[in-house]
Amino acid sequence: MSTEMSMDAQPGGQESIGRPGVQSVQRAIQLLEVLAAAQSPQTMQSLALKLGCSPSTAHRIAVTLAQGNLLEFNPLTKRYSLGVGITKLAQRRAEQIDLGSVAQPYMDELREQVLETTSLWTRAGDSKICVACSDSTYTIRQYLQIGTRVPMADLSAGSRVLLADEDPESLRALMADWYPEMASDEISDFLSSTASVRSTGLSLLPEENANRVHPDVSTMAAPVFDSSGTIVAALVVAGPVTRFTADAMKRAAGAVLGCARDISTALGAG
Repeated sequence: MSTEMSMDAQPGGQESIGRPGVQSVQRAIQLLEVLAAAQSPQTMQSLALKLGCSPSTAHRIAVTLAQGNLLEFNPLTKRYSLGVGITKLAQRRAEQIDLGSVAQPYMDELREQVLETTSLWTRAGDSKICVACSDSTYTIRQYLQIGTRVPMADLSAGSRVLLADEDPESLRALMADWYPEMASDEISDFLSSTASVRSTGLSLLPEENANRVHPDVSTMAAPVFDSSGTIVAALVVAGPVTRFTADAMKRAAGAVLGCARDISTALGAG
């Protein structure tokens, strides 16, 4: 008996591309992509034109998608838009993602470039938790384990990234709770550095401004975003202040930003 599988039986085979069922699925995907890229709800005529099919064909696809809540039709405007089912699917995907596993290969590559320990942190209340790390091969290095918990009050570069979505008043309240003795100008500097994360994409704390818990460690960090544009993690590079200087951070900046961007893209960020 022959063990060969016909091209028609293969999921990725060329013969399957033109089959009606597969073509309908492809057009359904294209229709969703058209609506996702559109600035406003679309008419059936517009959808059919962009799909390159007849309005009746586009209508059949739209009805099927609407039954699954992937599409919504406004009877007043006679226009179509993405449905709430899309949001639910995106939420389920986010819940199923193992952030550490997604980030690890990018972080390993980053460590090869910058030579210092790289790590990924998520916030848990007043603490942050390491969900992935890639240790430097230097003898003198920051050593981390997945699951390590550190107080956000260390005010390291990673903490500042994780706090970047907080409004100024909330940050002032946190500072008053963590450091009642902190001078007003120091609080202002902290607020300014935290706000700059959104505009620059980086938080830098070289040797002259190292974190409060480990003053012998210099850190730099970049935000990792999810599909909604929310900061979900901080990508951190850390090393001893004697080696990971301000100049070293400047040289590493491009690689760190690129790595954070790649992880964000893998999580669905635009």
